[in-house]
Amino acid sequence: MITRPSRSDFIIRRATVLDVEALSRHRSQMWLAMKDIRPESYDEMYQLGLDYFREAVPAGSYLGWVVAPASEPDTVVGGGGLLLRRVAPFPDGKGGVCKSDKQVHILNVFVESQYRRLGLARFIMETILDWCRQEEIVSVTLNASSAGKPLYEQLDFTEVRNFMKWNRD
Repeated sequence: MITRPSRSDFIIRRATVLDVEALSRHRSQMWLAMKDIRPESYDEMYQLGLDYFREAVPAGSYLGWVVAPASEPDTVVGGGGLLLRRVAPFPDGKGGVCKSDKQVHILNVFVESQYRRLGLARFIMETILDWCRQEEIVSVTLNASSAGKPLYEQLDFTEVRNFMKWNRD
């Protein structure tokens, strides 16, 4: 009988420049799975991702975490990251003012299909949110796919309905 691995069989660590291929592959697979890119656009998305992560990871403008089996720590099977930005003062949603000018936008939360349903996406999100708490960041945003929305709601994210996007062209 084959034993299904559990979350305790995995490690999570900060992403480095050695992980840019996995970061780009996961970002490309995520967009493909959500049908936001066509299969023929995958290679272009992957290459652009490589270019981005090769610059953003060492510069610290993208902070990422990757998950790997404890027995194979160089085999990245999932991950996620964040963009840290400074924002102007804004309402806290309770009638007051947000007391921090730092805001995080979480992105690229992805787990390869054969490793799903093991709690790894939650592991990634809890790690990112722990980092936010340590850094005293109180404003955290993300865009949720239909697959990710239940997890984010369990982690106390709420939907904001006044978001709009400008589509040039």
